Order: sequence, then structure tokens, then C-alpha cells
Amino acid sequence: MNDIIHSTASTTQPLAQYMEIHEFFFHPHDSVCPHSSLWGDFNFSLNGVLEIQVGERSFLAPPNYGLWLPPHTSHFCIAVDQPTHFICIRVHPALCSQFNAHPKTLEIRPFFHVLVKELLQNPFPPDSIEYQHLLQVLFDQMLAANCYDHYLPQTTHPILVPILEKLGQRQSFHQSLQQILQSFQISERHASRLSLQELHLSLSEWRNRAKIVYAIGQIQQGVAIKRIALDLGYQHSSSFIEFFKRYTGQTPSQMK
Repeated sequence: MNDIIHSTASTTQPLAQYMEIHEFFFHPHDSVCPHSSLWGDFNFSLNGVLEIQVGERSFLAPPNYGLWLPPHTSHFCIAVDQPTHFICIRVHPALCSQFNAHPKTLEIRPFFHVLVKELLQNPFPPDSIEYQHLLQVLFDQMLAANCYDHYLPQTTHPILVPILEKLGQRQSFHQSLQQILQSFQISERHASRLSLQELHLSLSEWRNRAKIVYAIGQIQQGVAIKRIALDLGYQHSSSFIEFFKRYTGQTPSQMK
């Protein structure tokens, strides 16, 4: 697959002609009007949680996830609750066939962020060999990223809608999943089956991701780590830090 990229770039134009990196800064509740592009877009945030609306679907992208949008996909962005450093990597249509033909959430590592920052701040001209090498590594990282339908999927199922609303509330984070389900008079087995059917995630995994989205928002607002840990139902900050690093690849202090 990588040989195709090298061949495409070398026989026509440098890889820099097939990829563009743009950065934007959103303030809380800023939005962008619906638009689409002839190129594919990979959208993610270096800081903050990004919400992207595609048709009737809403996608969330915390800093360790991004959204791949094929060419001609109408979308618009909303920054969620806190300032967001937003990155858009545009990919020429000639390379888009190597990605999914539908919007997908891609998992990205801290190294990916470092690489993007290096490309934005590098002293090399875009047509230099050094810059081309960095772009190639970036492209390879995108191709190799784990791919999901959605980071925090939603549903219109009448039984699951109120359950998910409850699971995502800060006031409910200290309750166990079993306690919450009891209040809806539904068995854990039935709820689990519906969740896998509608969300393609277990309810516990969905809830953990909702906690991560909440935690990132609080971190960006400067809330103390101990306070966030207590909000999420952790008695000790160390347990929360371990949980957070497992999902984001960073500690809360590193993200801050």
C-alpha cells in the first residue's frame, strides 16, 4: 500500500501536492457552516473535544481520535464547551481509495500529534526531502490507525435513549451500571443485548468513553484532577489517572 503512495507521488508531483495540513482555533460554541470538499478530510483536535455533524449523525472526537471524511461529504464542526485547537488534513482524491468510503473514527496516538506539530512548525520547505519523509510517515500512520464507526455512538431506540442520557450525566457517574439499570426496570442482560445491537459497544464501554469526554472538558477548564476523579466516582486520583491514560495515552497532567 505504501509503495502505491510513493509511486503516485514520485511519478507526478511530491507528496506535499497530495496532502495539506490546516489548523484552526475554535472558541466555545463556535461553529462552521455546512460544507464539503473535492478532497478527503481527516479532522481531529490537538486540544479540546471536537463535534462534527455529518447529515443526521453527530460524531465526537476527543484528542486521541479523529474523523475521516471521504470526498464530497457535507459536514460542519462545533467545538464542545472549551477552546479547541483543530487540525484538518486534506487528502487528494487520488489517495482516498485507500481509506474507507464512509465517515469513520480513527484512533490516533500521541506520536501522531507530535508529528503534525513538527510538520506545522518545521523549518523545511514543502518540497524538501525531509518534509516529504515526515508527510509519508503521517500518511502511513493514518492508514494503520484503528478504525471505528463512532467514538460515542447514539441511538433513537426508545429503551436505550433515556439509559444513555442517564449514563452520560455527571450526577450518575458514582453509581454502578447495575444501579442505573435497576431504575429503568430492565435486566442487565437485555440492556447489554440492545447496546451491542444498536451501538456496537457494551454499555460499560460507552459509559467509560462518556467519562473520558467529560474529563477532557474539565481538564481544559482547569478543574483540579482530584475534583474530576471524585466526579467520576473514583476515591483515589491514581485510579482515575490510570483509567484516563489507558483511554488517551496521556495522563491528565500531560493533556493539561
